[in-house]
Amino acid sequence: MPPESAHAKASLLFGRTPIRVLVACLLLASLALAQTTEAPAKLAAPSAITFRQAMSLALEHSGLLSIARLNQLRSFAAYKEVRNRYLPQFTVGSGLGYSYGFPLTLEGSAPSVINFNAEAALFNPSLRESLRAARIDWKAQSFDIQDKTNQVLLDAALTYEELNNVGQKIAALRKAEAAAEKGQFISEERLKEGVGSQLDVTKSQLIAARIRLRIAEAQGQQDVLREHLSKLMGMPPQEIAIQGDTIPELPLILQEDDYMARAVSNSPAVHQADQKAEAADHNAKAEHRGTWPVADFASQYAYLARFNNYDQYYLKYSANNASIGLNIRFPFLNYVQKATAEKADTEALIAHKQADLTRNQVTENTLKLQRSLRQLQAARDVAKLDWQVSQGELEAIGPRMQTGAATLRDQQIAELDMNDKYAAYLDAEFQLARAELQLLRITGELENWAIPTQ
Repeated sequence: MPPESAHAKASLLFGRTPIRVLVACLLLASLALAQTTEAPAKLAAPSAITFRQAMSLALEHSGLLSIARLNQLRSFAAYKEVRNRYLPQFTVGSGLGYSYGFPLTLEGSAPSVINFNAEAALFNPSLRESLRAARIDWKAQSFDIQDKTNQVLLDAALTYEELNNVGQKIAALRKAEAAAEKGQFISEERLKEGVGSQLDVTKSQLIAARIRLRIAEAQGQQDVLREHLSKLMGMPPQEIAIQGDTIPELPLILQEDDYMARAVSNSPAVHQADQKAEAADHNAKAEHRGTWPVADFASQYAYLARFNNYDQYYLKYSANNASIGLNIRFPFLNYVQKATAEKADTEALIAHKQADLTRNQVTENTLKLQRSLRQLQAARDVAKLDWQVSQGELEAIGPRMQTGAATLRDQQIAELDMNDKYAAYLDAEFQLARAELQLLRITGELENWAIPTQ
């Protein structure tokens, strides 16, 4: 309600005395406040997420990276399990029971009211090699974490880049849609005036329908990408708005650089495979040394009761009994252990072959990516020049229209062609960026680019 009409209505209701006018104003103010309170709250605008914020959130909420960290904790626990065998293991128990006649053992122990046992590995070559293997396996998990970090960053970076690319493509297609609708309108008007044909109208409708189809496809792709990015970052998809200008420039990639040697030197997958092979070697040594002499520290205390008839069958009975010393074993004939050692040798050979295959795969993938960059760069340059040519053709139609050499329909067709060439250029640009990001990952430089330390 306008202020003048509200004041007039208050005057009619309450008269023109100052008190009544004041009361009317207060009443209208309360009504306005109530309407403002009852108005529905507007939805919050999507949060503007920069590229580096998206990368940090992806690392923070990544389930893949969490599994890698848990695997490292599990490897550390396995290492401690082997290491702690050198520490004394204490056991307290009881073999309490009734004895008739000679006191027989209960599960290998003399019947006792209470007993204490302690044992620890003292000299065990097999255990020492197993400990080295467990330590190497634990350290190797750090390379797996690094590899999973690069994998998450590559996924998030490609999704962010492609989402920005699709947004630009949709904007270009919207312009093309407007031009197609305008061309369709012109064709329909020409048909009404008798200077056009139904075929021209059908062609215009077909062009507009194709553009709407491409817009629907791009919007579907955009929704899928936004959903995937939201899962990576741990945010609702409707709250995500990317900022394309925050994507850092990709470093200059020179064709003459030796990226294969750099990839092998920096690849976490290669380092992890080498560590796994080294751990397999120590496991094989551990199995071979399973036939070597072993010495363990052992001690035992037991309190023996008279109701087990110890005083009747032993010359000198003592309730308190203790033993301490070394338990030395000399295994000299163990065919089962020999077969286990042969199996471990085979597993070590497999681990070394797997490391070689991983190294070869990294070098081959690096070479393929490096060589594909030439083709992708050339395709990008061709798409860009094609788009620039279409821009020039669109600009050249203006003077031709003034002289009557071109029609408004020609201008609409040229504008449609320019928007189509621009969308093709965006696709070529993204394909090149994808290959460059994959090369950064395989050479171990992706994390420094995505989230620089400085």
